[in-house]
Amino acid sequence: MPYSAGEKLGRYEISAPIGRGGMGEVYRAHDPRLNRNVAIKVSDAQFSERFTREAHAIAALNHTNICQVYDVGPNYLVMELIEGEAPQGPLPLAEALRIARQIADALEEAHEKGITHRDLKPGNIKIKPDGTVKVLDFGLAKVGRAAGATGENSPTLTIGMTEAGMILGTAAYMAPGAGAWQRECR
Repeated sequence: MPYSAGEKLGRYEISAPIGRGGMGEVYRAHDPRLNRNVAIKVSDAQFSERFTREAHAIAALNHTNICQVYDVGPNYLVMELIEGEAPQGPLPLAEALRIARQIADALEEAHEKGITHRDLKPGNIKIKPDGTVKVLDFGLAKVGRAAGATGENSPTLTIGMTEAGMILGTAAYMAPGAGAWQRECR
């Protein structure tokens, strides 16, 4: 259900739509309790399991280069509002390396927690005006065993497995060994 400016979702007041993703709508909203602007991702009903996966995956992460989650509702996720743009076109080498380093730092944090993004692409990256890079949209994330995890220290986060043979992600940004290419290369 689309929301309009002024409508309430929980305690949050919707300001404007930001965009539509694979699992639902994203809105700019205001949190009157903490007096800050936030982004709210509202899930389409058919994606509730993936939506829950994203909420758990992001909540397990606390890193400068990963969009933070603030709250979760029955069908919505309240996150840090990231002002900025996705990387565009060819970049000068120094800028590309600066951006890549921050993305690598974010992914290292996720991988240490046993979380694989699985849909990394320019549209899921934002560069803030101060140059900070943020990785967004963990909706297709796979949660597994953390690097170096044992029975005693493995994450308590468990998510159901993806159906065998199901291809997830954005084809243009998949690794050559993933998805359809993997079957063709055998």
